[in-house]
Amino acid sequence: MTDHIKPDLKTHFFLKNCLCVTGERAPTHNHSSPEILVGTLGIIPLWAKNTVLRYRFNHTSAVALEQLHRTEEDFIRLFKKAIGMWGDAAPVTFKADDAAWDFEFDIRKDKFCFEGGCVLASAFFPDTGRHQLVIYPSMFNHNEAEQVETLVHELGHVFGLRHWFAKREDGNGWRAEVFGRQDPVTIMNYDDRRTLIDESTLTDADKTDLIKLYDSAWSGGIKHINTTPIVLFESFSSKILRANASITH
Repeated sequence: MTDHIKPDLKTHFFLKNCLCVTGERAPTHNHSSPEILVGTLGIIPLWAKNTVLRYRFNHTSAVALEQLHRTEEDFIRLFKKAIGMWGDAAPVTFKADDAAWDFEFDIRKDKFCFEGGCVLASAFFPDTGRHQLVIYPSMFNHNEAEQVETLVHELGHVFGLRHWFAKREDGNGWRAEVFGRQDPVTIMNYDDRRTLIDESTLTDADKTDLIKLYDSAWSGGIKHINTTPIVLFESFSSKILRANASITH
């Protein structure tokens, strides 16, 4: 079964008829071409230093994976490859934990398609809540390299990055802010449908700018970007584990 619905202002298309619905469009009169963009809900949400994000699979993922002839181990292998692509630039570490978890892998058995393409995955931005990293079956129609690239892109959102074009889009949304060099070739962009150029590529600049952003935020060197405040979040699991530790002592 496939759900077909019309795209809304939160939908972003790219060349291969694949979509990402993580984040909203953020209009502005500034039409510069930033390397990375950050900011949503009127703040720039980032993770506190030494954050560990704990994950688990939700109870319905096993059925979907079985239908896709894949296992949890197969998916985790892809996920770890994506983490490895970010390397030392990743501002958090990840750990499996079925009890104190921050997000669930939600592997869907039904496609989620719009007019013009299908959603491959959707993620979340930093905050203190619990979330889902949703994977749709359409992602597995692509080769392994593209599956990993999809996860690298979604991890960018988890780290606090917006779509490259978020600042240029029309419509209603939250303000996005520019940080770093100007280059449309970035993992947070999509393929150019006009020039047929693949601009969705993880670059050294992506990683360098992300490291610089977090180092500056953690040190207190920057507290705002263009007047938008930076907010550092603890993970949900860190609060749970700290509370449990205080009870046992």
